[in-house]
Amino acid sequence: MKKIVIAALFCTVGSAAFATSQVPEVLVYGGTTNDLYTTPLESLFPAGSPKVFINKRPPSTACWRGYVGTWKIENDELYLVALREGHPRTGAIPLDKVNPQWKSPVKATWFSGTLRIGRGKVLMGGMGFSEKREIDIFLEIKEGKVVSTRQVDHTKEKGTAETESESVRK
Repeated sequence: MKKIVIAALFCTVGSAAFATSQVPEVLVYGGTTNDLYTTPLESLFPAGSPKVFINKRPPSTACWRGYVGTWKIENDELYLVALREGHPRTGAIPLDKVNPQWKSPVKATWFSGTLRIGRGKVLMGGMGFSEKREIDIFLEIKEGKVVSTRQVDHTKEKGTAETESESVRK
């Protein structure tokens, strides 16, 4: 019986650790520093592969990826500006540890996908990157270039939250 209780406790603690809210990336966009709930650097690495640039300390449950990236959008292009160790936010990670040819800022031409930015007050906490903020901004990126934007205002009535300020860039 004692072994069953210990096993159940271990499973509960282990699954709770994976459900911890994660430290967001940082994105400078529109003159504002924002929480970024997307990890563009991860698309460079095959799933489950070790990232040799990360300090070998055990990761914090608040930052399983082991690093926090600082990004910027400039002239409709996504750039990686800096990396630092995960949580607690401590030392800088030189970009040339990821790729010996990288010098800041690095144009993120490898990334295609959607960036999710959170602005305003937190309306609802969540695990991972699932917290809900007053405003979500979605930037559609193709090979490092912003191709469209969309904004959702979670403070508006249901059905009217999405702003049709979608802009498409060529």
